[in-house]
Amino acid sequence: MLKPFDLAGVLFLYLCLLSSIGCKNNNPESSTEGSTNNLLAKYKNEKLEFTDIEPLLPVFQSSEDSVQFISVLVEKWIRNKVYLEEAKMNFKSNEEIDKLVEDYRNSLILDAFEENLFNQKIDSSISDQEYLNYYNQKKAEYKLESPILRMMFVKILKQNLDQKIFNPLWEKPDGARLLQLQKYCQNNAEVSLLQMDKWNKWNDIKEIMPSKFVNLNTLQSGLNREFADFKYNYFLKIRELVKPNETPPLSFFKIQATKSILHDRKEKIIEQAKSKLYERELKNKSIQNFVK
Repeated sequence: MLKPFDLAGVLFLYLCLLSSIGCKNNNPESSTEGSTNNLLAKYKNEKLEFTDIEPLLPVFQSSEDSVQFISVLVEKWIRNKVYLEEAKMNFKSNEEIDKLVEDYRNSLILDAFEENLFNQKIDSSISDQEYLNYYNQKKAEYKLESPILRMMFVKILKQNLDQKIFNPLWEKPDGARLLQLQKYCQNNAEVSLLQMDKWNKWNDIKEIMPSKFVNLNTLQSGLNREFADFKYNYFLKIRELVKPNETPPLSFFKIQATKSILHDRKEKIIEQAKSKLYERELKNKSIQNFVK
């Protein structure tokens, strides 16, 4: 790849093309007024200068590429300005736009303030009892659309499988052996799901399962099987299975529980802050409510 071009040289070349003059002078510093003031385009009273687009310029392979890229940017700027001008002329109410802008600005300010307030005061630790309370309150609301299971699964080409290495790691995949199994599968397996503690929805993983051997009827907790066809070996361990008519365990929606608990805490912090600020301004006699 070529080194980045001298941006002044690129600008000079482009301005020459814009003005349709011959570029006989190779020194951009002694060229036209356009290269001195960086002016690329004008639309009525608005100007586009080279410094406006300079941060957008990538490293180019050739000077022709740079000129073409700049030309596209300039043309886009001009077209957008013409289009915006027409929109302004046809939009009769500036007050409505101003109100929308002000509302959006206020919303951004409040969001930033509340996020900062939340980060300063929030306690992100959640006790087991809080999780249990949430679970007992919400578990009836969670309905499973498909079975969920905690499992490990490996699909590997027969020629890539070394039973002497793989089998001991698969039989007791804990601690250092699990790390070795993960590394082995990363290098050799076509598919590997090795997080035994993670809950998987059957609808999300059924496409990678060998349907000839594994289906809804064969799923069960404690299953530990090896399957093979003419091309692949499959290994499947199911630690736990929960069917749609059963209540899912807390561990299945612990992430959702965490989000919900922290959201409730955030709302509480914000309401407390609002009340405290309101009482302060009442005390300072800054508030006048003419309705009450």
